[in-house]
Amino acid sequence: MSLTFERLKKQDLLLSAVLYEKIPKEELIQHLNQVKGEQFDLIDSWTYEALEAEVKLMIEKKHDEFRRTRTMSIEEEILLKPNVIINDEKNYRETISCKQLPPNRIVLYYVENPQIIIQPRIAEYKIIEGNTFTPNYVNYCVVVGQFGSNVWRRVEHFYWLQESLQQQYPDSLIPPLPAKTLFRKFTPEHISKRCKMLEQFLSAILNNHLLRQSDFIEGFLFIEDDIKFKQLLAASTVLKQPTKYTDYANQEGQVILEFNPMMDKYFMDINNYMLNTNDIYKELTDNSRFLVQSMKDFILKVKNLAGSIGSLKEATKAFNLKNIVGSLPLLEFVYTLLEEYLVDWGVNLNKLANTLNENLYEFFRFQRDMQNQCVELISNRNKAQSRYLKEFQDLMKKKHKYFTTEPIEKWEMVTEMDKIKIKQSQILSYHFMLPKETQEVEELKMRFAYINRQAYQQITQYFDNKGISYTTRMCNMSIRKKENAAQHTQHVEKIASQFMQIVAMRNGEVPNLKQEWIDQYFNPLRISCIVK
Repeated sequence: MSLTFERLKKQDLLLSAVLYEKIPKEELIQHLNQVKGEQFDLIDSWTYEALEAEVKLMIEKKHDEFRRTRTMSIEEEILLKPNVIINDEKNYRETISCKQLPPNRIVLYYVENPQIIIQPRIAEYKIIEGNTFTPNYVNYCVVVGQFGSNVWRRVEHFYWLQESLQQQYPDSLIPPLPAKTLFRKFTPEHISKRCKMLEQFLSAILNNHLLRQSDFIEGFLFIEDDIKFKQLLAASTVLKQPTKYTDYANQEGQVILEFNPMMDKYFMDINNYMLNTNDIYKELTDNSRFLVQSMKDFILKVKNLAGSIGSLKEATKAFNLKNIVGSLPLLEFVYTLLEEYLVDWGVNLNKLANTLNENLYEFFRFQRDMQNQCVELISNRNKAQSRYLKEFQDLMKKKHKYFTTEPIEKWEMVTEMDKIKIKQSQILSYHFMLPKETQEVEELKMRFAYINRQAYQQITQYFDNKGISYTTRMCNMSIRKKENAAQHTQHVEKIASQFMQIVAMRNGEVPNLKQEWIDQYFNPLRISCIVK
């Protein structure tokens, strides 16, 4: 279990105790402080198992006290539903047992290394030439360093993985992929851009607690044998989307259905937040793309400048070869140094542009697409809620009309209980009348509760992971920039020392290559070049 997901589970455990078990927040914190002997606010100081044990102990004591002081009414006994913690118009939570998946090697790795983030890489690619019947295509080498895996996959396999996960885990936050194009492009720039998107797609799956449990992602990353991988592809074609909650499969072996006013408020606020920041992400994407493109244009000018200096060097060299008297060896050497400097500068700028492109433009574009996926998931959640509430309210109006005006024979009740006794209780009457319509509304409620819970869990986890992704990328960016700067500085100092020797020799002095000389003579030149 990753640290992010474990923290979410602990927060959910405490929220459930307060919302559904009606344990006062202050009482809960006081009890846990007494047990732990320290400030409870440090939630990470608790393991999930220890926290769960203490919360269950409090709940059991509360239930025992409740049973001693109060006897259930007939209505409560009849309406009592197993595994349903709370069930009213605004609050609902039910746990349903489903198929339990054995943990795959990805899940086991996260259990043993919760602080590590797995980041798949596309180490290389090959353009495979087709024939009369098959077009050219690109093969990508997917590497996962933590497992030492190395597999070759086509882009069609990435789309297959996305579709299989959508089928296996409906109403989940499935990461986006680059849009399919009518005409295939095989330029290095296009393929490199696609590689970064594919890497982020795989990383987002592995950072999702639910999606990484799938056999499909495990097979995609680790099956090297082509025949076995084709068997996995064939097996996915017969996979049917689960229609019953008992048909779902996950590591926990249970599906939680839930809604409450606090979650309603969360979705309203987070949806507004994402809509408000969507334009900002577009600006970030556009500005970072403009920055990278401007740097590439500048790099091209530096390259052309180096080419011009190189042409001067070659012309001077040709003159020197033809003329022993009056040759210009010093000028040829100066042109050589200038060309080396400009070439190295262009290489360093190109590395910086690639770093910015990967960690800014490509990253912001992917996050923008992911956020759009979140908005779509919330939209589906809101549609499910609206449909349920409309049908529920219509049904309640109809039941009220039947209860107050219609004879009991029209209630369509199917029960062995005394119908006269049922009619004496409005609660029981509403429960038993119109069973077919009641069941349809109950299914709508469960459907909404399922997608509500899924959306809440997946979106909160996504935003938590986003902060980690930002931090990781900025660290990588800083490290690469530092390494590039160190290499560039080393090369520049070498060129600068040679310039200093020329100056010293022209002045009839013995060269003295102190660092302060390099700073005095070279740095202003470098700064002026950059400014220009």
